[in-house]
Amino acid sequence: MEQMSLENSVEIILTPQFYTFIRENLDVKFSYQAKQIAASLFDDYLDPNMEHQYHVNKCDGEWCFFAYNIEEIDQFLASKGIEKHRVSKIYFAQQLVDELEKPIQLSEKNSLQSIDGTVTMIPNRLLNSDTEFQELNFSNIKLNSGITMGASLNSFISLKETIILSSLFFILGAIFISEGSRIKSSIEKEDAVLTELFNENTSYTNSAVRQSVLEKYKKIDKEEHAKRQSIKEISKLLSSKSQLLNLNIDKNKITATIKTTNSSILKQVSSHAKTKKFKSINDGLNVKVEKQL
Repeated sequence: MEQMSLENSVEIILTPQFYTFIRENLDVKFSYQAKQIAASLFDDYLDPNMEHQYHVNKCDGEWCFFAYNIEEIDQFLASKGIEKHRVSKIYFAQQLVDELEKPIQLSEKNSLQSIDGTVTMIPNRLLNSDTEFQELNFSNIKLNSGITMGASLNSFISLKETIILSSLFFILGAIFISEGSRIKSSIEKEDAVLTELFNENTSYTNSAVRQSVLEKYKKIDKEEHAKRQSIKEISKLLSSKSQLLNLNIDKNKITATIKTTNSSILKQVSSHAKTKKFKSINDGLNVKVEKQL
């Protein structure tokens, strides 16, 4: 590869000396599941002292696994004048398997060709002297399932995902600031109303007085909540076969009389009432339930 000077982003196709390729027929549905076992597949093929990254994609009903060292790729590209931020996407030559039935010449020494379904580097001296090399028109070739430099350098998210997330965080930040301003304005209005009330009722400026009022209404709120909850529980005892005859609520107790259609429903209502801490008294097919508040 010759030295280059770039002003725009490029996509790179890696030839096989930069990756190790394995094809496997696995009973998994998703690529993330296949990627979890990628390292174990390459145990016998890779240098254990070198860190590798893995890429997986589906190909013709099987799974194609690629192991590569992104630092090695980065160093090579840098030696040819290609900065990593100029590389938008990296693909593997194996993805050209259908286009390389005839070889393409990479240099005076090497060519690239598909052999038994695997894209392979071939020394030109092994080819017949009358071999015809083809020219690939990449404008007619659609490549999928590439990798990015950022995602390969052990990043959790790719550049595209980073941009999307950054945009979402910016939007959420703007919403947060807007909502904060609205809440601040609302609090200021409430503070103004509170100040006006204190001015009209000077006794409430005393914290002890305010605490006494608060305790008073907190008790009332607790009592009213207990009443509402008890009424809700009684309503769950009612049906087309169990109807409410009367309901009585006073300060300390709630009482209800429920009419049932048969002894089975009577027993059922009584049982459910007891689970809700009601005391029940049966009178014929009527059941009286009560609870202390």
